[in-house]
Amino acid sequence: MVKRLGLGKGLSALIPEGANEEQKFVELAIQQIVPNPDQPRHQFDATKLEELAQSIRANGVIQPLVVTKRGSQYVLIAGERRWRAAQLAGFDKIPAVIRDTPEGEMLTLALIENIQRQELNPVEEALAYKNLIEKNGFTQETLATQLGKSRTTISNTVRLLKLPQNVQDMIEDGSLSFGHAKCLMGLSGNERIDQMAQKCVQNQWSVRELERQLIKESKPKANKQEQAQNIFVEKAALAMSRSVGSKIVIRGTEKRGKVVIPYKNHEQLQRIFESLTNQASLEE
Repeated sequence: MVKRLGLGKGLSALIPEGANEEQKFVELAIQQIVPNPDQPRHQFDATKLEELAQSIRANGVIQPLVVTKRGSQYVLIAGERRWRAAQLAGFDKIPAVIRDTPEGEMLTLALIENIQRQELNPVEEALAYKNLIEKNGFTQETLATQLGKSRTTISNTVRLLKLPQNVQDMIEDGSLSFGHAKCLMGLSGNERIDQMAQKCVQNQWSVRELERQLIKESKPKANKQEQAQNIFVEKAALAMSRSVGSKIVIRGTEKRGKVVIPYKNHEQLQRIFESLTNQASLEE
């Protein structure tokens, strides 16, 4: 009999309480098991699978799969990585827990297991939420309660699916984080979203740097006339500063504004006064 080892919160939520060991654990031929068509996880890293396969060769499959019977086959609910890795390791059989699961619950259980193990990327998670809402009639509120998450988290995650497909691909392969994605979701137009995503990846911007770049781009650019006025004001402020020996600030344009001459002490004020009036003091 296979020992029950290392079952975490995810699997314990999937295995019914009160059943005896003979009912819970069996050893199934790997070829009898088929993937879950509702599996929310789409990507399986080949390198990590090979590492798991090496571990299984050395230690066996410590944690059983969770499956449900469909005809002569068993459909995976949890443990597809272990199932794939066991095949790579050359195993013919694998320990499993058989659970009587209605088809409508398979996606929910698979999603719970993957979320609790933190094995889904944000796009996979968003697709799973979307499928649960559409297939099982969940609202975002009821789904949040079912999964132990906030409604805002569910909503923000599902919104990822509105991003252009190539941007979703960047999120799936890890080039962009969920934080980057939330920044990009605030933009309008797929073309601009795509451009900023490409820049973000190429320049390896952090989420904070992406925020800075978006703020910078959102500021209206001055037209040629305004640019010319700005240059004139800057030159005028510099020339006057040299003349009076103190930094002068011009607030406004060449048509309207004000000149500010700050000073730090009496001597500096006296020097400014003399420069502007050609007088040594007010008494003259």
